[in-house]
Amino acid sequence: MDLVEFYDYKNLLMKDLCCNENVVKLVTGNDAAPVPNHKLPYTQIFPYEYVDATVDEAKTYICFDVDIVSVPNKTYYIPVLYIWIFTHKSLLRMPNGTLLLDRLSAEINLMLNGSRYFGLGELKLDSVNRFYPIHDYSGRALVYYARDWNRLTANKSIPSNRKLGR
Repeated sequence: MDLVEFYDYKNLLMKDLCCNENVVKLVTGNDAAPVPNHKLPYTQIFPYEYVDATVDEAKTYICFDVDIVSVPNKTYYIPVLYIWIFTHKSLLRMPNGTLLLDRLSAEINLMLNGSRYFGLGELKLDSVNRFYPIHDYSGRALVYYARDWNRLTANKSIPSNRKLGR
C-alpha cells in the first residue's frame, strides 16, 4: 500500500460514520435524521482533529485521524487510527439515563474493532481515554492499531551502474 491509499482510510471512515444509522442518530440527536447523512461531514464529523473556535450551539462531534507510528521493517508499517468523540455537557445524559459518550463510543467500537477494512488482518482497539477539548465539553479518545503493507510492488528501476550478472 502506498501513502495515497493509506490516507483513503479517512475517506472510508467518513463514509462509514455518515452511513451508520445509530451513529447518525446519536451525533445529530435526531431519530429521523437521514442516512446516509451528507450534512455531517465537516460540520460535526471531521477527518482531522478539530475544535470550533466559537461554539454557539451545543453539539456532538466526531474527529479522527491516522498516523503511522512505526515502520518495523521493509514489509510492514503500523498505522494508528485516532477517534475523538466529544459533546456539550448539556447533551451528555440521554433520556434513557445512559451517557451519550458511552453509547457513541460503543457504537463506533462495534464498527471498527476487528474490522478488516483498515490494514491487514483486523483493526485492534488499544485504548479508550477521557479528554476535555474545550470548556463545557467532555470527550472520549479511542485508539486503534493495525498493520499494513509498506511496499506492494518493486516499482523502482534498476540503477544503470548495478551489475546484472550472476
